[in-house]
Amino acid sequence: MAPGIAVCLFIYSLNKYGKESIRQLVLAFILGMLATLPALLVQTLAEDVRDEPWRHSIWSYLWYAFVIVALSEEGSKYIVLRGYAYPQAVFKEPFDGVVFSVMIGMGFATVENIEYVWKFGLETGVSRFFLAIPAHASFAVLMGYPVGRAKFEKDRSWWLMGKGLLVAVLFHGSFDFFLFLQQSRVAKQYFSTGVLSFGAFATFYIAVRLAMRALRMHRLRQLEEEDTNYDG
Repeated sequence: MAPGIAVCLFIYSLNKYGKESIRQLVLAFILGMLATLPALLVQTLAEDVRDEPWRHSIWSYLWYAFVIVALSEEGSKYIVLRGYAYPQAVFKEPFDGVVFSVMIGMGFATVENIEYVWKFGLETGVSRFFLAIPAHASFAVLMGYPVGRAKFEKDRSWWLMGKGLLVAVLFHGSFDFFLFLQQSRVAKQYFSTGVLSFGAFATFYIAVRLAMRALRMHRLRQLEEEDTNYDG
C-alpha cells in the first residue's frame, strides 16, 4: 500500500491553495478502491485473450487491452471523479481535479497491488512499484487535469471531460496492449519481444512526461500568483 499512499502525499503537497478536506480525500481513495469492482466484473465476464493466446488475433488483443481493460478501469475511475469529486465544494481550482483523480487512481492501484502480491508474491509488488504505480499515477493526472479545467471552463466542459477520459484510456490501453502482445504467438511472428517491450516503455515514458508537464504548468501558475500577490 505504501507506493500509492506516497504518490497521494506528493500530489497533495503540490496544492498550496485551498487544501481539500482530509476526510474527502480519504473517501476518494476508498471509492477508488471500490471502483475496481465494476472493472473486475467487466473483465470477468469477458474472455481473457491471455488464457489461450494461440487462439486470438492481434485485433482481439487490441479490443481486450483498450476496451475490456483500459475503458473499464479508467471509466470506473472517471465515474467516481465525475460523480463524487467534481460536485464537491472543496473542488475550487483546476488542479483539484488532479488531486482527486490521483487519490482515486491510487486507491484503484492499491487494490491491484494487493491482488498481484497475493497471487504472485512480493517480487511482483516490487516490480509494480517501478512501473505500474507511476503509470497509474500518470493516467490519473492526464485524466484529472482536463476534468479540473472543465469545471471552470463551462463552454468547453463536455469536451474537456471527454478528453480526460479518452487520453487516459488511450495511454492505458496502449501500455497494456504492448505488454499483452508479448504472450501472442501471432504477434511474435512479426514483432520481437524487445520491440513490444519498447512500445510499452515508450507509452509509459510519454504518459509520465505529459503528466510531469501538467504538474510543472500548475507550479508555474502558482509562482505567477505568488508574484502577483507580492506586487499587490
